[in-house]
Amino acid sequence: MCLTRICRSFAGAALVTAVAVAALAASARGSVVVSVAGTSAAGNPVSLQATVSIAGNAMSIVLANTSPVNSTAAADVLSSFYFDILKGTSRPTLTYTAATGYLYLVKNEAVDVPYFYTPQTYTQTGGLLSNIRALNSGDNSWQFRVMNATTNPFLGFGIGTVGNNTLTPNGFTTSVVGTGNTMINFGISKGGDINPVGVLDGKYLVKNTATFTFTGLTGYSEADIVDKFTFGLGTSPDSTLTVSMPEPPALGGMLVLGAGLAVAWRGYAPARRRTSASRASISASVVAQEHISRQPPEPMKS
Repeated sequence: MCLTRICRSFAGAALVTAVAVAALAASARGSVVVSVAGTSAAGNPVSLQATVSIAGNAMSIVLANTSPVNSTAAADVLSSFYFDILKGTSRPTLTYTAATGYLYLVKNEAVDVPYFYTPQTYTQTGGLLSNIRALNSGDNSWQFRVMNATTNPFLGFGIGTVGNNTLTPNGFTTSVVGTGNTMINFGISKGGDINPVGVLDGKYLVKNTATFTFTGLTGYSEADIVDKFTFGLGTSPDSTLTVSMPEPPALGGMLVLGAGLAVAWRGYAPARRRTSASRASISASVVAQEHISRQPPEPMKS
């Protein structure tokens, strides 16, 4: 994913001002909301959002493709998400309990057809949330994996429905999420009735949002969610966007936040965990760090 950016210098350090906003926010409930916007590898405007909530032993992640235009290419489809949770040096032992979304068969020059899916079974019907949790070979939907946090994208957990082979060892198991042209199935598209082209034509896509739930969070809260998140689009992924928020600079005892634009440092900086004081100051326009990487598409097979 690439963002339109204006480069400038400040206090001897290189800063990047992102015209497209990348934001982390906290709702009144304490949920962590992450929003990013830019241009896909297919050249189309995209925006993505994740809402992460912890309550007692349970956690939910709602992923949304909030793009301003309908998804038409595989590179426009949200297909993976990486995150981390740390208390000191300890991570929770997460159990992947559910994944749901509304599934549609999308075709060029044809109306999207609603389907119900439970692992490895498709039924043409509308109004039912599909079970898109992939656990076994052939499920072909969304897999959860514990990641190697010492390698790209440097986060402890990930969910995805594509191989993400360029992030090896932090990709997903192709026998579980799918292979070749069908790998993009169950990616999250944007649109009411899309008109897909290329590889996306004739695929089964989740429309607009999907919800993922986990247990194993006893003793953890939103304050332990690391302020760094990576979204992946396409299959290899075609592009990624990593957003993290360093401690905002203080001025006169007040936190200085961005005013309508997100200010981004080039490169990576250590991610931090949220504290209750910093969370109260997070708004829709924040001082944020971004790293954008563009990867070649994963080879498609017939």
